[in-house]
Amino acid sequence: MTDRPTVDFDHYSPEFHARRHDEWAALRTCPVAFNERYGGFWVVSGYDEVAAVSRDEDTFSSRNVRDPVDGIEYVGIIGIPRATHIPPAGIAEVDGTVHQALRRVINPVLVPSAVAAMRPLMERCTTWFIDQRIETGSLDFVHDLTNPVPAIVTMELIGLPRDGWQHYGEVFHATVAHRRGSPEFDAAMVNMPAMLTELHGEITARRTAPRDDLLTHLVELELDDGQRLTDEQLVSVLWNLVGGGLDTTTSLTSLALHLLDEHHELRQQLIDDPGLLPTATEEFLRYFSVNETLTRTVTRDVELGGQQLRRGDHLVLSWLSANRDERTFADPDTVVLDRAPNPHLAFGVGPHRCIGMHLARTLFQVLLGDILARMPDYVIDRASTRFYEGNPAMNGVVAMPATWPPGPRVGASTRPF
Repeated sequence: MTDRPTVDFDHYSPEFHARRHDEWAALRTCPVAFNERYGGFWVVSGYDEVAAVSRDEDTFSSRNVRDPVDGIEYVGIIGIPRATHIPPAGIAEVDGTVHQALRRVINPVLVPSAVAAMRPLMERCTTWFIDQRIETGSLDFVHDLTNPVPAIVTMELIGLPRDGWQHYGEVFHATVAHRRGSPEFDAAMVNMPAMLTELHGEITARRTAPRDDLLTHLVELELDDGQRLTDEQLVSVLWNLVGGGLDTTTSLTSLALHLLDEHHELRQQLIDDPGLLPTATEEFLRYFSVNETLTRTVTRDVELGGQQLRRGDHLVLSWLSANRDERTFADPDTVVLDRAPNPHLAFGVGPHRCIGMHLARTLFQVLLGDILARMPDYVIDRASTRFYEGNPAMNGVVAMPATWPPGPRVGASTRPF
């Protein structure tokens, strides 16, 4: 292993985050390399190599296990080193039959037909939140629209009370948007125990009085060994579902709005031809790759990208880098609204491909389509816009004030949630 290519960077540093696109471009010249920081880990930055890892869960495990198993420390998917405050992600951080059983229960509410049935709720919520601000000619896109709508839809999807969206939305948004130790992060962590207690309460309620909702189906799920999920396992699954539903679509929509404020010609293309929205959605997914990195654990000796990885090694996958790989995408640093083909990896690939991808696409298109139709001349206050503070796993927007010529309300006066 003495001849392995070695790189040296701190992916948690603000400096790396600020110039990460250039850093990843340089790293792609050696798409599998070793970084000795944080105990040592492999860095996988090329499209083909990232896709190969994602398709092979037997060799590159997503498991998160508290104690070593057969000499292997399974670090999960969240980061290297893994932050101690992050609970297990109950769907994304299990492999094999448990992962398959969970997907069998969750898939029916996330297939295209089920997502289409939820579209009216998405539209009503989007209309209602725009109506609250349309006559004033100003709002904060994140706080007043792109955060609340996905939060409400996620609560409905799971079977949690819709009116609790703000509590959950604020906690999840703050923990991924702010650095640990910041006032915003600390305030969110103070509310975390109460939120976990609420989830335990919802689980107990379903055991006592089952309903026809996803949470009940998860509570009643029998695994291959005949056992049911423990309360702790169920909380981790809910944490994964709520976190995945609340923040990713919020981030994608906010970042797309910011880019369209800078590139008016792209905005006008979408206004003039709404039929471009589906391919534009795929391009925004590729270009931003809001879930920028994930981690894996190597379960057996294997060669990847010409390098020899050993059993027990850890690695960081960069979706962001893979989706800007010039070997796969022509002119990868440019947004091409009608790019085709567009085999991006924003939702992953293989057994752990994002289970909510159809929901995310539809919700993004509802939000962006309504915004462009009702406030096509919006102007973002770029000086007051704040982005995530160097989270190596996620990208997004903390706050984004905007103004536009005031318009009329068009929806019902009663809130749809």
